[in-house]
Amino acid sequence: MTPQAFSFKLTVPADPEGATVVAVMANHAVEYTQIDAARGAAFVERARAAAAQALDGSGGKHCTAVIGAADGQLTMTIGGQTVSEPLA
Repeated sequence: MTPQAFSFKLTVPADPEGATVVAVMANHAVEYTQIDAARGAAFVERARAAAAQALDGSGGKHCTAVIGAADGQLTMTIGGQTVSEPLA
C-alpha cells in the first residue's frame, strides 16, 4: 500500500449520517495521497454528495463505498456513482 496505489471498502448503513462517514474517509484518503487542500476539499464534497445521493436511493439497504488510488487518480465509488481527482 502506497499513496499512489491502495484500495479500501467501507460498508455504509442507509442513514443520512453515512454520507458524513464517507466524507471523513475521503478526507483521510486526500491527506494520505497529499492532494493539495483546495482540490482535496472539493473531492471530499463531491464524495459526500455522491454518498448522500446513493444512500437516499438505497431503499433502506447499506451501500459499499470503495476509495482508492490507482493510475494517477484518487477515486471513490458508491451506489454506482464515481468521483475522482488526479493525484498530481
